[in-house]
Amino acid sequence: MGILRYLVRRLLFSVMLILGVSAIIFFLLNAIGNPIDVLMADNPGITDEALAAVKAYYHMDASVGHRYLIWLGNVARLDFGTSITTNLPVGGMLLTFGAETLKLQIPAIVLALLLAIGFASIAAVRQYSRLDFGVMSSALLGHSLPGFLLGVLLILIFAYWLGIFPSYGAYSTRNPLLGSTVIDGLWHMVLPLTMLTVFNTATLTLLLRANLVDVLRQDFIMAARASGLPERRVVFQHALRNAIIPVLTYLGILFGLMLATAPVTESVFTWPGAGALYLAAIQSLDYPVIMAETLVVTAMLVGFTLLTDLAYVLIDPRIRLD
Repeated sequence: MGILRYLVRRLLFSVMLILGVSAIIFFLLNAIGNPIDVLMADNPGITDEALAAVKAYYHMDASVGHRYLIWLGNVARLDFGTSITTNLPVGGMLLTFGAETLKLQIPAIVLALLLAIGFASIAAVRQYSRLDFGVMSSALLGHSLPGFLLGVLLILIFAYWLGIFPSYGAYSTRNPLLGSTVIDGLWHMVLPLTMLTVFNTATLTLLLRANLVDVLRQDFIMAARASGLPERRVVFQHALRNAIIPVLTYLGILFGLMLATAPVTESVFTWPGAGALYLAAIQSLDYPVIMAETLVVTAMLVGFTLLTDLAYVLIDPRIRLD
């Protein structure tokens, strides 16, 4: 009953938070400028009739508050409107571009977590050894390098110097690799996936190693070792289960901000994802696209934060949500 009451409270708070963020972004966008002016600049030959139709469709003659209520009512029916610049349904654009972003982000986070568990466990068990020093130095270097710089280095080495992988795009523009679109898509994923995995692995390794070192000094770990349990079981079943709890918060943020953190990677590798779509929409003040993606990112962040809190209880029953 306590968990149910907690979920109801969190869901109500989440709805209010999403509404608040959407209202702030909507009013800020309208304060920055008029997208119709941008549309006229990009299309100097647009007729007065077409311009009047666009203004009527987006209710530009109404007040900002009225337009927000209209937009909110459409969103409640899962209608995100039509893009001002492309005249395409925003919902379909988000599904298409978002799928390309998730195709990179989800494998990168999963791979990073698996690698971080291995590296952090080795470093924590062999604390202050050369292996620990090597793991920590590599993790600090990977965490300190700016993402775009790492991406440029990968392109320079593996695309231009060695010519192994493509430097841009999600698919070949002419002939796919080995005549297969699946293999061709995987081939294009290697460099951007590597960039994301390296950065996430470095950060997760630093967090997890610090937590593991602290947990391995606890009395219950000493008791488990004294009882004759194998070291592998002590580390992975007892110590890791407790050390990974604080890391879940960072993982929840990573999953929640998958679309929001995409612009850097997608700009470096010219990846046709939600990040590239978001940047293009900002440049053209395409507020239906900006509002829709902002709403999705906010909902994802709030949703994964809630799932992270629930995961705490599943991993450690001593934690209570109520």
